[in-house]
Amino acid sequence: GVSDEDIGEVSELLIDESGQIDRAVIDVGGFLGMGEHSIAVPLNELQIVREDEGDDLRVYIESSQEALEAQPEYEG
Repeated sequence: GVSDEDIGEVSELLIDESGQIDRAVIDVGGFLGMGEHSIAVPLNELQIVREDEGDDLRVYIESSQEALEAQPEYEG
């Protein structure tokens, strides 16, 4: 999130007709997997960062958890 808080998890990557990654499905809200809200976010809204050393991969979005939860739910 905007203040480096953990607001969800990327659960899927969606591919368009040309075979390119188009959107990421993010699960936001809920507790221990219950009550999560899944939304599809265009890939260009995400910043993907990998540490120089190690396997830690983080995805950042300039949005709050409340704003993401207000988006329509992705029905895949």
